[in-house]
Amino acid sequence: MHLVNRPGWPVATVDARGSAFNEIHGHGKQINNHINSNAAITQFFAPLTVPDPPELAEWLSPLNFRQTHSEIYGSRREGTGEWVLEDERFQDWKKGKTKTLWCPGIPGAGKTVLASYIIDHLRRNEVDGVAVAYLYCNYKDQALQTVYNLVAYLLKQLVQDFPTTSERVTKHYERHLAQNYRPTLHDVHSTLITEIQQFSQVFIIIDALDEIPEDGDIRSELLHRLQSLGGSLLVTSRDNASIAAALRDAQLMDISAHEGDIREYIEGCIHSGTRLTRLDRLLAEDPVLREEIFRRIIEVARGMFLLCRLHMDSLAKKTTRKEIRLALESLPQGVNSAYDETMKRIHELDEKHQILAIEAIVLITYASHPLTIKELQQALACSDDLSSADDENLVDPSLITDICLGLVVEKESKFHLVRLALHGPSFRSYQDLLTSSPITVRKYG
Repeated sequence: MHLVNRPGWPVATVDARGSAFNEIHGHGKQINNHINSNAAITQFFAPLTVPDPPELAEWLSPLNFRQTHSEIYGSRREGTGEWVLEDERFQDWKKGKTKTLWCPGIPGAGKTVLASYIIDHLRRNEVDGVAVAYLYCNYKDQALQTVYNLVAYLLKQLVQDFPTTSERVTKHYERHLAQNYRPTLHDVHSTLITEIQQFSQVFIIIDALDEIPEDGDIRSELLHRLQSLGGSLLVTSRDNASIAAALRDAQLMDISAHEGDIREYIEGCIHSGTRLTRLDRLLAEDPVLREEIFRRIIEVARGMFLLCRLHMDSLAKKTTRKEIRLALESLPQGVNSAYDETMKRIHELDEKHQILAIEAIVLITYASHPLTIKELQQALACSDDLSSADDENLVDPSLITDICLGLVVEKESKFHLVRLALHGPSFRSYQDLLTSSPITVRKYG
């Protein structure tokens, strides 16, 4: 800690119910007047302590993608995604020969997990003069993921990672802090450019750009700001026409699940699960059937980890090798067919489990913010008159994920968040499936 002439540090507040950034408040300022021998009046600020760098970082932006990154990277299957490091287009981007690398892919192709692998690789191999900054865009966090907060978060990461950057940025914003007002987007953007110029190379990875809304030119404004930073920019998204037009000069590297990655994933699925759902127990004495699983899943997955996972979840419920063979012969083709088949299986459950599964999926789909497993349990326990949930009424988390048959995933993190297997602003057919369900119409119509 050191001393400067400065008023109190501002405090940020967040509306947790809507995950919306609220406003910045100040503690006011203290002005002391000193009258010298010539009767001149000089105003000065009383010396106060400067907050540590973590506090400066929080003042810059309320966003925190470090935990998000840890959770996503933690979900990666060992050995998957390694092909990207050998790709010539990625190597050219990493060497600085290409300034912008656009990585489009179909839904469920594993773009976000691959982005986390790239981020981890770059951070593990950082050298002096090189920095890595990243964003994970999420359509459900639109209120918080404004252009201002996203751009400011890139600066926040440099402040957190580099003491010299923190010192310069602290000094630059002394006046803003002293007079209790936030810098403009233009100022934050200009400061970020200045700080990026202090490094020999800065990698900037933006995942799921398509989840930033196009309304009000928000996405185009963000992309314009990112492209003018002067760093090495990598963007993942769905194959979107407006993004393609904006990145027409970028190097293109399509993302899909490679066969080797899918094999690694299937292998992991075969060995995972509970004692009752371990496929390896059924396949131990039937290597031919084991290889048939690899062949058929790779054939129908068509580069989508999502389809691979849905099919493997389905196979894991089979109790005999005969059932597995029959299921392999009739695997649904494509995402919509896979979801149709999964919803059909949900409707084959007993009525109590049907209703519970549909309610869980609906609650997650339309929640204003990502739900924790505890919040989902409490919501499911509430009666129709919205009375408070009784802890003794909470449904076991494993039952919720089991009866949703792969459509609901519990993320392994300290927050225990739950999410849908496939999500995003353009995924409407899934919602159509929900609203057309007789159970959904009866409960929520």
